[in-house]
Amino acid sequence: MILIRQKVKAEDGIINIRLPDDFKGSVVDVVVKTEDDLSARLMLDTVKIDTIKWKFNREEIYGG
Repeated sequence: MILIRQKVKAEDGIINIRLPDDFKGSVVDVVVKTEDDLSARLMLDTVKIDTIKWKFNREEIYGG
């Protein structure tokens, strides 16, 4: 595995990374991370499910 690390600024939400010629025709795996924590602004933890009306039979689930 070859790792290329390059810091770039995402202007207009677009990044460009120049790869060596050896990478032509290859499948590459790209991981993007930021220096600051964007999770609050991205609202990654905001999915909520209303379970108040859910009903289940505890004996059926736990067998007894």
